[in-house]
Amino acid sequence: MKKLVYIPVAVGVLAFGGVVLANSETAAVNGKVTDDVQEIATEKMMSTEEISAKALELANGRIMDIELDTDDKRANYEVEIDFDGYEYDIEFDAYTGEVLEQKREKDNAEKSQTATAGEFISSDEAIKAALATVNGTFEGFELKAEENPAYYEVEVQDGRIEHEVDVNAKDGSILNLASDEEDDDDDRD
Repeated sequence: MKKLVYIPVAVGVLAFGGVVLANSETAAVNGKVTDDVQEIATEKMMSTEEISAKALELANGRIMDIELDTDDKRANYEVEIDFDGYEYDIEFDAYTGEVLEQKREKDNAEKSQTATAGEFISSDEAIKAALATVNGTFEGFELKAEENPAYYEVEVQDGRIEHEVDVNAKDGSILNLASDEEDDDDDRD
């Protein structure tokens, strides 16, 4: 009876050892993959100022929205620009500034006229004003030019707390601050 117990245990130990050996060989062979991941982790993301400049080289209009998307395998900026009656949606790699995707569609005339009316502070100034109000990491903004007063809705992430800071587009004053703790169990009701 003892022999019957030892045989499955011995087979299990051998199988486990084979899996461990195979994984260590894969890690050694794929050492470059590990190095690439470390290199990406130490890369510095481009600032919103740098991405804004790159976007405006492609369509020199008014930046209406910038969002930092970190849900994909690699972070990217999504930029929306109104220019000459068109809406440009441009996606950039957040580390290299490479254009990943670019779309252009006809914009409705009312929105374009409203967005170009008056002088607004830059999106970078609005982001700085929001970050001076709350600590955290910039996540994105949207220019609400059709509102009165026009304002930038700036999203800032501070750990598990999401802040939404409304910055007056004319003078940079803070109009509203809303904070909400992230809810990881969205699927539970």
